Amino acid sequence: MAAGSNFLTLDDVNKQLDKGLENILKSERFKELLDVMSKVNNYSINNSILIAMQKPDATMVQGFNAWKDMGRYVQKGEKALKVLAPLIKKVKMEHIDPKTQKPKIDEKGNIVTSEQKVITGFKMVPVYDVSQTDGKEIPSVRDFINREMSNDEHIKRLYNDFFDHIKQSYPIREDVTDKGVGGYFRPSTNEIVISNTENNNDSMKFRVLIHEYAHAKLHNLESDMKDLPRGHKEAQAESVAYIVSKYYGLDTDDISLGYIATWSQDINVARSAIGEVQKVANEMILTIDELQRDKIQEFYIDNNKEYKQSVELLKNQFNINVESIDKTGKEINQFELLNKDNGMVVSAKLDYSEKTEKFQLRTDKNWIIPLSELNQSGNYHILNKEIVNGIMVEKTEQKKLQDTLDIAKNDNDKYSVVITGSTQSVSKEFTTKEDVDKHFLKLALSQSLHEQSFLKGQLKNEPNNT
Repeated sequence: MAAGSNFLTLDDVNKQLDKGLENILKSERFKELLDVMSKVNNYSINNSILIAMQKPDATMVQGFNAWKDMGRYVQKGEKALKVLAPLIKKVKMEHIDPKTQKPKIDEKGNIVTSEQKVITGFKMVPVYDVSQTDGKEIPSVRDFINREMSNDEHIKRLYNDFFDHIKQSYPIREDVTDKGVGGYFRPSTNEIVISNTENNNDSMKFRVLIHEYAHAKLHNLESDMKDLPRGHKEAQAESVAYIVSKYYGLDTDDISLGYIATWSQDINVARSAIGEVQKVANEMILTIDELQRDKIQEFYIDNNKEYKQSVELLKNQFNINVESIDKTGKEINQFELLNKDNGMVVSAKLDYSEKTEKFQLRTDKNWIIPLSELNQSGNYHILNKEIVNGIMVEKTEQKKLQDTLDIAKNDNDKYSVVITGSTQSVSKEFTTKEDVDKHFLKLALSQSLHEQSFLKGQLKNEPNNT
């Protein structure tokens, strides 16, 4: 790799990854790699290794613009993580006859070719973990399902559903087992047995089922890995069970590092073994999520309620019908917003996101605010309309903060700023009346300074101004 170049050949990549994986295995940091794979499961095994080397406590990793689209922004001074992105180029490729293994020839005697995408190398790109960002709280399906997993009835039903799903591909049954044996996979018959005497509850049965199903997927009669040493097989199954259990917030047993430590003696074997672990773990998570589809759909429906409520608020209180707005962005609608968390006043335009297929708000600092944040429980409160259909709203039609907000004493004897005539808070709670009075004045000053800045910006953009 040339000095100062961001280009990496496949050989460069493999050398860097082999060195990183060797360090992870020799320093007994393998569990950190599995933790990353359980949380950042949208990345390849190669990028999982790189993330584990740089930030083993990462939980959600994305690029700068991807975070911005989700209403979060990277905090100042944060150092980016580096992951691999392929460089793809279209090249002419000859068609090979599968029988003769020679180039195909057309009727005119020419070699048949077509343009195909090939990876010509890699480059390192910057990404950030959610802990390095601030902004909109992200509703997580995984967190929702983690809560469901603490419900005994839910996990009982899920265990039975997963058991029935596996039954379609492998012989499986519950039976009495020897003391201390929670279950086993018999390679000679591809049979899975879950103990009905050694597992105290459905949660334990479910965790054992994950482990034994991992054996079945990795070490069945048709698998290339069926003849591997027993310790190697057990290390893989334990790793899959750890990733899946960790993903769903279930208790995890300690990983046996005995055989895993020997993987460092052959990095190619280690890469292959861990790659298979990740593949099977991700497939299992997708299957388990599918079995919980109703619960996940319920989560998304509940999450969408806030967006619909914000759409209704704009329509009923501000006469802005989001559904009839031009999605190209030519029709400018802008609002004066109060950030309930920090008390700042900002301008934000309605903006349509093709990615989420929803409207959002884009601030004057180019930050993205999901429209659902205008909901009563959201982090923003609309003070005024500033621009409607591209025309600036008359100053006389806009309300001062003091005319729409009040100070209220709450039931717990603390104070907060509320919307006039309601108990809906637009500030944090304050212990004394003096503190809340100071905050109220701060909000009024913030609005005044913002309006001056907004008017200056509008005058500067007027075509007749020079």
